[in-house]
Amino acid sequence: CPPAPGPPLPPPLCAPGCGVPPAWAARLGATGFLISRCCFPLIKGKPGKAKRVRTIFSSEQLARLEQEFARQQYLVGQERCLLASSLHLSEEQVKVWFQNRRIKWRKQSLEQQQAKLAKMGLATPQR
Repeated sequence: CPPAPGPPLPPPLCAPGCGVPPAWAARLGATGFLISRCCFPLIKGKPGKAKRVRTIFSSEQLARLEQEFARQQYLVGQERCLLASSLHLSEEQVKVWFQNRRIKWRKQSLEQQQAKLAKMGLATPQR
């Protein structure tokens, strides 16, 4: 499956190599605007790795992902590739969604088991 192209990055707010941050740049740090590295030579971050933007799934994408999860909890290879392309997502996004959904499912299952034990009077203290 060919890698899905990511969203295009917005242009930086200053010219490459300018070296002088604009006066208003300090206020933008918390708002999520993309600012060229030349504007912030003093900011420490992981070298070579930009912060990943959180994926916002549409309701249609979530419904389809949940439908596939109900069918099978592990999606690999060609199945993941086909699902990702049909939902206009990358394979990585689908893979991570399934990982997170399995964690949520396990947590819900554990809570249900503990509730059943509590009804029978056999509850163990939660960790």
